Amino acid sequence: MRERFRLYALNELFNAELYARLAAGERNESNRRLLEELAKVERSHYGFWSSLAGEGVELGLRERLRLAALLAASRVLGRTFIIKLLEGHEASTAEEYERAKEALEGEELERLKGIIEDERRHELELASRLDEVVVRQLGSIALGVSDAIIELTGVLLGFVGYAASPTQVAVAGLIVGVSAALSMAAAAYAQAKHEKGKNPAATAAFTGSFYMLTVLLLVLPLLAGLQVPVAVALSMATALALLSALSFYGSVLMERRFAREFAESALVVFAVALAGYAIGALARGLTGVAG
Repeated sequence: MRERFRLYALNELFNAELYARLAAGERNESNRRLLEELAKVERSHYGFWSSLAGEGVELGLRERLRLAALLAASRVLGRTFIIKLLEGHEASTAEEYERAKEALEGEELERLKGIIEDERRHELELASRLDEVVVRQLGSIALGVSDAIIELTGVLLGFVGYAASPTQVAVAGLIVGVSAALSMAAAAYAQAKHEKGKNPAATAAFTGSFYMLTVLLLVLPLLAGLQVPVAVALSMATALALLSALSFYGSVLMERRFAREFAESALVVFAVALAGYAIGALARGLTGVAG
């Protein structure tokens, strides 16, 4: 049992160190206080488990490398995402702790009940209060990426059905994509002006930028000189990869189920792509354009 307590202590020490490092690099005072509170909570949990283990523990090379990787990822993905990703696994941790209750009694048992409550609710509540641009603009990012994927897959497959030249399809996709990105940015700006607390310029920039980035990623295989079936397959694979990443990111931040969210989005993309191809093929048949 002591070995299990030691592993629990190591896990809590890792989390405490991560939150402390994140707090040290945080400029927003409110965020820094929240991160310091999280670190304090985890440090108290570490103290409890290390006392039961009968010894303190230290982070090994494996934990330090993982810590460095998460700190680097937080600069790109945001602190909230990293914390919620870790805390999302706390449900299983809480279940582990529940089993440990059988070995404890009295004051130690009561202390463990408080720790379980922290793992299940308190820590996620604290993480949800962090204020980050990437979280505030998640809706704009999701709108830009998902709308570009759905629209561009339909357009690209439509032109593939109409004219099988990869260059023509790519140019058509770029024209439609650039125009749509500007349109989406303008619409996002106009909408944000009527929403309290929104920054219209930032909302427009995030929506338009991520829309355009998605367009470029989807069109790139068609500009690589590949045969049409291969290029289209790569574009669709890219679309699904982007959807998967976006769905996973959103599911962690919003605490939703990833599989269902991704499945629904993928189904819409395939439906739009097939409809686009069918319309393109029909247009080619009606106009007599050679494939």
